[in-house]
Amino acid sequence: MTDRKGRTIPVKNASSGRNPGGAGKKKLTFIARLAGFWPLAVIPGLGLSIYLKHPLPGLALAFLLNSLLEILFYGEDKRLAERQEWRIPELTLHFWELFCGWPGALFAQGFFHHKWKKLSYMIVFWLCVIVNVASILCILFPGEAKSIVEAGLAVLKRS
Repeated sequence: MTDRKGRTIPVKNASSGRNPGGAGKKKLTFIARLAGFWPLAVIPGLGLSIYLKHPLPGLALAFLLNSLLEILFYGEDKRLAERQEWRIPELTLHFWELFCGWPGALFAQGFFHHKWKKLSYMIVFWLCVIVNVASILCILFPGEAKSIVEAGLAVLKRS
């Protein structure tokens, strides 16, 4: 069963007579709560980049850490879906994908067979990948990025 926003609503467990997700209060697992702790996505990589005064090590750490966490989140979301419990919101999964977790998400989609058939999810997933890659290219090559933006603005002005 789903609500107006398309989220899965837990159904009552016939044997115990209780709602596994909690009717009024969401009972989230540790991993589901960890997914909502968004500063973890940016602080380690940003801190390392600032400390070393170069973006590359921080980006590498962000990709590694966030991809591993995204695999964990996908696995937990799949488990919660199978048990019909409160799930990790798609927006949260997309947030982690946007902040360098998309390689782990891509792996987890194939490994867990989770989310990869849902077209609306996959469209936003690939948009997150494009925005992430474009942002990283802008960070690593700021001069070239500025030239591309200026050329794009010049084309728009001519139109």
